[in-house]
Amino acid sequence: MPNLEASGGPIYLAIADAIETDIQSGVLKRGERLPPQRELAYQLGVTLGTVTRAYREAERRRLLRGETGRGTYVAPESQPISPLIPRDEEEDGEIDLARNFAYPHLNPDLGSGLVRLARTSGIDRLNGFVPSEGLRTHRETGAYLFGRFGLEANPDQIAITCGAQHGIQVLLQSLFRPGDAIAVDAFTYPSILTSAPHLGLRLVPVPASRSETGAFLAMDPDALARAAVQDNVRGVFLMPNMQNPTTHTMTLDERAALVETVRKYGLAIIEDDPYSPFITDLPPGFGALAPECTGSIASISKLISPGSRIGFVHVPAKNGTAVRNRIGESTWMASPITAELISGWIRDGSLMKTIEKKRWSNRSRFAYVVERLGEDRLQTAENKVFGWLALPDSLDADVLEASLRQQGVGVLAARHFQVNALRSAGFMRLTFGSVADDQKFRFGIDRVAAMLDTHACLVPGDYGPVG
Repeated sequence: MPNLEASGGPIYLAIADAIETDIQSGVLKRGERLPPQRELAYQLGVTLGTVTRAYREAERRRLLRGETGRGTYVAPESQPISPLIPRDEEEDGEIDLARNFAYPHLNPDLGSGLVRLARTSGIDRLNGFVPSEGLRTHRETGAYLFGRFGLEANPDQIAITCGAQHGIQVLLQSLFRPGDAIAVDAFTYPSILTSAPHLGLRLVPVPASRSETGAFLAMDPDALARAAVQDNVRGVFLMPNMQNPTTHTMTLDERAALVETVRKYGLAIIEDDPYSPFITDLPPGFGALAPECTGSIASISKLISPGSRIGFVHVPAKNGTAVRNRIGESTWMASPITAELISGWIRDGSLMKTIEKKRWSNRSRFAYVVERLGEDRLQTAENKVFGWLALPDSLDADVLEASLRQQGVGVLAARHFQVNALRSAGFMRLTFGSVADDQKFRFGIDRVAAMLDTHACLVPGDYGPVG
């Protein structure tokens, strides 16, 4: 029973802190079962919701592990590696339909790029310190790239980051303060589920509108308005052009409705969408529709080079200093050497040539996935590099994920995309471009199809929530 009398701040954090202290001191042993939430709430004289938040916070810190039907336990010191983290290909024989790498085997030849880079006039200047926002010539490259994302960007409002995830972190720190609440889609990009709480930000899941057939559409603007009032959210994280994981591309009307809500309640927008150039004829981005309150992210990781770790953020002028400071505090600067490599590939046309090759490959794989799994089960399109699979009611998504992994096929059940989820909703994401070999990819899809057809799932082992 933790003593909370001397603690200040929110009670749920005090309970989580007490759990952490007791684990470190040995009062709570690894594998020990904690009291049921209702019982602990009664003993402490707090609400059940307070204890639920405390246990979730402790799970986020990877101190506890919830087991469906059994209770909550102190987590073992050694925890399973997240299925989102890349592994050495030589050690990993799994057919990867889980991680979303978007055809890296079709990226430009690195050797040729490095030869061109070595012949660049004045290259030695790239081997020193540069401003935290990056060199202007590289920020102009970012402005061109943002144009492919539906945003006419100003190089003076662009900063270069170490990839899109660093860009998300920088914008979270620049636009919000610890303790702020951020609205996210009910199914959202997994990395924000960990990065935001680590920065002291609270995530509020907001449901999407649904079509007549049940397909996921954009975030419901009325639900966002309710979250602004009830949960005091200060901003919203959106992926307008290929929402991860549902694949939905927002219409102009959907974007306009969300902008209206954002302006009414004074919210800030983080706009992230690394897949936009795969799609043609996009509506304007949020950075164009609501430039005064939007921080936009563009990245080349899914397009031509994840290894370069180069991304770009575009922010209102009022946020520029904060962004530069956050980059300086975290990494000092993104590498000007790899920024020049990327700029060269964009200038010589390699970017669009590579994207066109990836589009062609994706169309072929999309057709096979639809043929084997059926259009009625799958939300995706030929220009989407992953699919959102609806499962039959009789199938448990977490059990299916574990069973397929035992058969050498990696997939991600819905809980990897849900805030504080211990169990998955009835969906699964399948990626199309992480496996280089077409035959291996088809074999992986065939295994998924066979599991759906037979409903033959094994009992899962220890697969706790990620994020």
